[in-house]
Amino acid sequence: MRIELDEATCSSLGMCEAVAPAFFEVGDDGALVVLQSEAGEEQRALLEQAVAACPTAALRLVP
Repeated sequence: MRIELDEATCSSLGMCEAVAPAFFEVGDDGALVVLQSEAGEEQRALLEQAVAACPTAALRLVP
C-alpha cells in the first residue's frame, strides 16, 4: 500500500509521527515528511492509526 499526503491540508502537528515515527517526521522547516511512502500489509494497523490520528485528514492509504 502507498501513503498519500495532502500537503495543502496538512498542518504538521506530528500526530502521525507520534504513532508511526518510522514513516513520518516533521522536518526542521516545520513541514511533514513521509519517510516511507510504501508499506506492506503487516504495517496496515499501525498506519491506519496514524491516518486516524491526523486532525486535518491529510493522510490516506491507497492499496
